[in-house]
Amino acid sequence: MSGSGDVLILSKRFAGAVRAMADAVRASGRRPVLVSAVPDDPNGRACDAQIVVDWESAGIEQLTATVDRAGVKPVGVVNAVESLLPWQIEVARHYGLPGGEAARQVLLSKAFVRERMAGLGLSSLWFDSGTSATYDIARVPRYPVIVKPSRESGGSRLVRRANTTEELRTCLDEITRLAGSGFEIVLEEYIDGVEFSVDGPVTCGEFRGVFVVEKTGYDDGRGHDAGLLVSPPSSAHVRTAAADLEKRIGRFCEAVGFAEGWLHVEGRATTVGQSELIEINPRFGGRLYRPAVLLATGLDPARVLVSAATGGELPGSSVAGTRSGSVIGMLPFEAQSLGRVMQVTPLEEMRSVPAVVDGYVFDPYTVHSLEYENFFAEFLLVTDDVAAMERAVEEVRNRLSYQVEAFD
Repeated sequence: MSGSGDVLILSKRFAGAVRAMADAVRASGRRPVLVSAVPDDPNGRACDAQIVVDWESAGIEQLTATVDRAGVKPVGVVNAVESLLPWQIEVARHYGLPGGEAARQVLLSKAFVRERMAGLGLSSLWFDSGTSATYDIARVPRYPVIVKPSRESGGSRLVRRANTTEELRTCLDEITRLAGSGFEIVLEEYIDGVEFSVDGPVTCGEFRGVFVVEKTGYDDGRGHDAGLLVSPPSSAHVRTAAADLEKRIGRFCEAVGFAEGWLHVEGRATTVGQSELIEINPRFGGRLYRPAVLLATGLDPARVLVSAATGGELPGSSVAGTRSGSVIGMLPFEAQSLGRVMQVTPLEEMRSVPAVVDGYVFDPYTVHSLEYENFFAEFLLVTDDVAAMERAVEEVRNRLSYQVEAFD
């Protein structure tokens, strides 16, 4: 389905898959309009117009007044930034557009999601919530636990693992110092298992997990991707757990009324194939997830989000992979210290590795904080089997070089 009109693309700190969203909006016959706090936002060149709003101080009235003065006529609003989800809901409701449904209110908070999952009998995981400065650690029944923001946790920001009461007290003190005394947190039982993700469209309330990733070498302490992300999962118990979680997320969507869109779901698999939810995001996975999904299935998550935001037709459950028999891998590289990462092997040179089909390299890349993920390079690989993927990963790691210049 195509049409006319303007589609608002929300962005914060240059995030939000703006260029991919802009391409998808144009493919639908509409105008992409960037909404960002930065007047000279480099992503503005990818859009036909830009609205400038201070996300920290403005309100919905100020934003919509600016939109109206600019002569912009929104027929949709798309967003891939977790912290801007409240704005997406308010804008959609103001203009009477898709995206303002009550179901999205549940996804505003990880605590809300945990409560609904537990209430529906879809999760038995122990969890609790509160603020970092006032939380009573005596309420924790057992360790280890994961502590993370209830809202605005993109890039694994401020995620901690605590193995003892003393470690939890230290974690809460650190989070309070970094984020303020009123910072909302979720504490949850640590799941000893393998991290995985499931991406796919929601159509008429049905969630279809079309792209499942096993996260090897995952950094449990910080909640960061630290090794190869491989699809389809090479471990049988991860495949079983992912299929189980897909069904439970489908029941969750039906119960809360989330009918149309795209979900990036993260979970954990135990050695016996049981699954537990980590979090749900109403967007596609970040970094190279979009091209990986497109490569694996022929489905463009950005186009699905634009279709959902403008009342278009979404793909049904008949979606099938187009690369049956292939193994797809995403191999990220993260800076581990403060400073500047420089002299990174160019992407063009890395493409000489036969398995590398896509990727990105940021050179230079400045690391200001270790409280969130700092990926300066990542590569998308395709091979015929797992053994070939392992060889390709070794070749990429041997080929990539870089220098780190520490701050004075």
